[in-house]
Amino acid sequence: MIKIKSIEELNVNDMYQLYNKILPVLEKRKALHERYSRNATDSNLMYPLNNEKTVVTFEKFITDLATGYLSGTPQYNVKDTYDKDKVKIIEKLLKKPKKDKNYKKTMEILIDYITGYNDDSTENHDLIHDINELTSCYEILYENENNEIVYSRYNPLETVAIWDYSIPSNLIGLVRVWEEKDINDKIYPMFEITDKNGTRTYNVLEDKKEVEEVDNQNHDWGDVPAIAVENDYAIFEPCEAIIKAYEQLVQNTRNTYQYNDDAKLKVTGYSPKEQLLINKDGQLIENPNRIKEDETLLKMKVFYTPDKDGDIEWIIKNVDANGVESMLKMYSDLVFQLAGIPNTSDLAFNSADLNASAIDRKFYIMNMATAGTISQLKKAYQRRWELIFNRINLKNNTNFDFRDIEIELPKNLPANDDEKIDSTLKLQGVVSDQTLIEKLGFDYVNEKNRMEQESEDNFNANLQNIQNINKNQENTNDMQEAKNDEEIEEEIKQEETE
Repeated sequence: MIKIKSIEELNVNDMYQLYNKILPVLEKRKALHERYSRNATDSNLMYPLNNEKTVVTFEKFITDLATGYLSGTPQYNVKDTYDKDKVKIIEKLLKKPKKDKNYKKTMEILIDYITGYNDDSTENHDLIHDINELTSCYEILYENENNEIVYSRYNPLETVAIWDYSIPSNLIGLVRVWEEKDINDKIYPMFEITDKNGTRTYNVLEDKKEVEEVDNQNHDWGDVPAIAVENDYAIFEPCEAIIKAYEQLVQNTRNTYQYNDDAKLKVTGYSPKEQLLINKDGQLIENPNRIKEDETLLKMKVFYTPDKDGDIEWIIKNVDANGVESMLKMYSDLVFQLAGIPNTSDLAFNSADLNASAIDRKFYIMNMATAGTISQLKKAYQRRWELIFNRINLKNNTNFDFRDIEIELPKNLPANDDEKIDSTLKLQGVVSDQTLIEKLGFDYVNEKNRMEQESEDNFNANLQNIQNINKNQENTNDMQEAKNDEEIEEEIKQEETE
């Protein structure tokens, strides 16, 4: 974490020192990315084309598994702020403006709309992956040409956050470094700072050890329109030494078996007829007759040594396969243990009787290992919504409060809702209905209001049905009476006629 007293006090002459200050941070992340990707690019393969080096990509597996587990779809719920007693107390004691009945619904509509066009699920996945792999994640906010607030990921391989010395530290700027190339592949290092006043872009003049400003764009957010999360190490860093030891053992075992495939034949009590080297034009070269003799010797199904003590055998290296397997398993277990990641290839995960609760317990360690990351990310998302709704309030003279947003970052695990509901319903009569509803993850006030509304709607619907039935019955009675009157009149006419 890079801290400075004030980013606003920096002038052009200070920018080159700041540029050099963040380069070591980016170099470490570059090294982490190389371990994760094993230098794979659009033109390079992850694995070597020869057998000189064994690559076992634990880093990629651990990072992708943890990211997939943590990156459930974020859920944003707005608290019910129309509790009359609560509103009255807050308005009186905290001087907060009263919120109308449509406040919650309006805020939820805005959140759904903003997260929709920003593809919030993908953004969340990418940010979590950045934290796990590169120790950090960054996001910048801006308004597009349609006056929509957009939040977009910044690449941690190019970006570093600048913090102040407050407790807790406040984000005072984002610094982004990248390289541009012309058609001749000439490299132009670029340097950009975004703070609460705007974004300044510089061209790095390495020969003069300074930078030159090439662009300056102001904004009126009144704050740094960005969020940042920075950790000290990637999720696979604690087990990096074990991963290297695992690869080395695999490579050594491969080398041993490869040596045995090409082992030399040792013959005792026999001398070849041809010499190994001969002199030709003053230089020693391999004797082609000796090569043929050796090839013939290897092809022979039976070989007799003239010496009574003669012998023939392959010179090989013995490999303790069981010992190697035990060591590899120990290394593998250590890798997952130090990373806090359950080994999903373990036999315990292949049991047919493994239910959702059992799987959840197996991921308990991962929950503990990643709790800090999720906590920091949740704070960053709260900061994002603070920036967004402050912007909306500024432009529309509204009073939306980002603190009314409840943020949940669920995990991607099989749902165990049935087990949770069954265990909760067993508490009926022991605890209040409000506790039961909240234990199931629902908002009691919201559900209470909805149930009352549903009861009122059902009552009105039933009342309307009864009224319709009565009306139909009255119509039927009227029709029957009319029919009876017609029959009586007809009878009277017939009597008069007779």
